[in-house]
Amino acid sequence: MATKREPLRLEVLVPHLKKRKGLVALALFFIIVGSGLELWVPVLLATFVDDALDRQPLADLTQLAATYLIASFATQGFKAISTYLGTRVGWGVSNDLRFASTQHLLTLDTDYFAETSQGALIERVDGDITAIAKVFSHFAVQVVSSVILLVGIFWVLFQRSGFAGLMMAALVVVIVTFMAATRSLAVSAAEEERGISAMIYGFIEERVAAIDDIRANGAGGYVMQRFAPIMHRYYKKAVASWIKRSFIWVGSIGIFSAGAIIAIAVGGWLALRGSITVGTVFLMYQYMLKLEDPIEQVTQQLSEFQKSAAGLRRTKELMETSPTVERVGSSDLPEGALSLDVDKVSFAYEEDERTVLNNVSVSLSAGTKLGLLGRTGGGKSTLTKLTARFFDPTEGTVSIGGIPLTEVSTHSLRTKVAFVTQDVRLFAGTVRQNVTIFDSSVPDDLVESSVRAVGLGDWLDGLPDGIHTAIGVAGIGVSSGEAQLLAFARAYLRDPGLVILDEPSSRVDPATEALLTSAIERLTEGRTTIIIAHRLDTVRSADEILILDDGAIVEHGDRHVLANSDSVFASMIAAASSGTFKQGGLKR
Repeated sequence: MATKREPLRLEVLVPHLKKRKGLVALALFFIIVGSGLELWVPVLLATFVDDALDRQPLADLTQLAATYLIASFATQGFKAISTYLGTRVGWGVSNDLRFASTQHLLTLDTDYFAETSQGALIERVDGDITAIAKVFSHFAVQVVSSVILLVGIFWVLFQRSGFAGLMMAALVVVIVTFMAATRSLAVSAAEEERGISAMIYGFIEERVAAIDDIRANGAGGYVMQRFAPIMHRYYKKAVASWIKRSFIWVGSIGIFSAGAIIAIAVGGWLALRGSITVGTVFLMYQYMLKLEDPIEQVTQQLSEFQKSAAGLRRTKELMETSPTVERVGSSDLPEGALSLDVDKVSFAYEEDERTVLNNVSVSLSAGTKLGLLGRTGGGKSTLTKLTARFFDPTEGTVSIGGIPLTEVSTHSLRTKVAFVTQDVRLFAGTVRQNVTIFDSSVPDDLVESSVRAVGLGDWLDGLPDGIHTAIGVAGIGVSSGEAQLLAFARAYLRDPGLVILDEPSSRVDPATEALLTSAIERLTEGRTTIIIAHRLDTVRSADEILILDDGAIVEHGDRHVLANSDSVFASMIAAASSGTFKQGGLKR
């Protein structure tokens, strides 16, 4: 059963239009004056025809001709200015929408980005909103000027001949009725077309990101085989959308052409009867030509309107997507090392409802360094994500510094809790911009001291412009170890009270691991720390060890005590020393 389509609503645009109400009013002024001039020019021409047939003085005809030329040039000038102002409004609104959409995306949960491809997000933030800008730049100006022109034409013709006015009104009603009836015909096709376009963006982005793996495995042919069906679907949707849009355009032009013939025939008949002058017949024909251009422009731009209608709906859907983690807290975390209390926490991801953590309780005093161990899928990353409040627990409470996370402000949480992932992302920019995440307010000396504090002093001295040296896209030219240390510098710069390190040495060689270990010591000194690790060497300086398996705590205690007792941790050390340790079998 087909679902009822939600009507197109423009409330998402209203706040951004209000910000530019002066510019909108000015554009409207130039549209009204320009339309008035466009309405007056044919009247001047009709008057000239009638006066010439009546053999009026040459001086009067010359004056009419001069006025006609001036008004014609002025009409084009006002049209140009109104189009310029419409473009200013359109791109200003679209930039606001692009900014608001991106800002809203940053508030959404991690699972939203896991379920939505990056290409689809780019299409929504850029492609959809660009289509909206095009409508404001051209379509809106054409619609407003066309409405003014229609009303003016009716008024002028009714003044000269009621019958001619009624005939023109009937013709326009037919055209407008046809356009209204077919307005939404291609919207669904346009939505599907943009949806497939987003899929193409996502496909290309994911394959480009994995280009090394594709080349190494000789998978180019496989990628193209997958790409071909997607392009075929896009072709089919694009053709279907184009056919529907063309039907609207051809139908409108056909009706208009028939109307022009009727207007000339009726005008000639009325002139022969003496009901109207020859100039009025010429006026009717000129008005038909005047209507032809805006109606043709409007029908041609209906394709852009349909794309923008789809874009508006998709933008509205995006803006109405709410994060499950509500940012309502207002409390600030205290300075210094922070305690952590996980009280009877359970968690299940919504998509599969599988319980990842089950009634977990952990308490860390301020300044404690915790080594978090366990096999893949045991709940380690989930526990740290709850600690950073990427998610909220299904049950239970997580508190930092004695304050429940639901009461902590987002700014304080992101400042005082540093989360360094194993998949470090570097941006196209300078070393400084990558460490500060493009915060220009941080002094250079603090940035440099942070980079040196994590062990990158020699590397920094070897750069041609120091912290102002550019880094390539995606960190090209920077080794994985250097990238990891730059991520440490980011955390060090913020001076957090709680540091979470997710397998910090998983991607580096033994020599670099020694450098990372030294950097970890400096980064975590005087701070509460959670280190997720698969290699036991990574947690050899931890104060406490916590082992998770199947979402439950297997073991938690002082590292020295556990290492010298009959414990799971001790058996892991023994197995690692003999080379027989496996990720499974954590329970005794």
